[in-house]
Amino acid sequence: MDVYEAIKNRRSHRLYKPDAISREVLARVIEAGLWAPSGTNLQPWEITVMSGSIRDQFVSLCAKSIDHVMPLLKKLFSEKQQKFTAQFFKNLGGAPVVIAVTVWREEDPFYRLNMIQSGAALMQNLLLAAEAEGLGTCWMTGVLYVENELLSFLGKEDRQLLAITPIGYPGKTPPVVPRKDREVRWLGF
Repeated sequence: MDVYEAIKNRRSHRLYKPDAISREVLARVIEAGLWAPSGTNLQPWEITVMSGSIRDQFVSLCAKSIDHVMPLLKKLFSEKQQKFTAQFFKNLGGAPVVIAVTVWREEDPFYRLNMIQSGAALMQNLLLAAEAEGLGTCWMTGVLYVENELLSFLGKEDRQLLAITPIGYPGKTPPVVPRKDREVRWLGF
């Protein structure tokens, strides 16, 4: 699969098969993530890959964030979509693996943005590599409402949680969501 195909085919999956993912496949996905660019080449990230009972405990903490997310969902989605999303937060679609990406915690606004952008580049690499491996993912930031609990669980209280993603073989392929018309400026051409 070429990079353009991976970019256009990648979707946010919310339903996964329970099938296990081999460590070799996960290692390739993680390795691709680690090749992301980072500001000043600091590579300020850490990746935690969870399965089994550790994954289950982590997901139960993630589920607490739905109370914070629900007011926004009520503004944006139908009642059916709200219920589906609430269920997704409770079990992360049944994905057998969850990945958490943390970055250095920085007080200075410039360096904080540097860390976030570097971690976001890693996250995107990881999602595209997962797509190339036939895996589904869903970049999740709604769980940041319970960031302190999640960091405590991970033993990374000194870090900042960038995002998490469930990862697994897709149980259903989501439809293509059209891109919104946004301004692209070409200057000097």
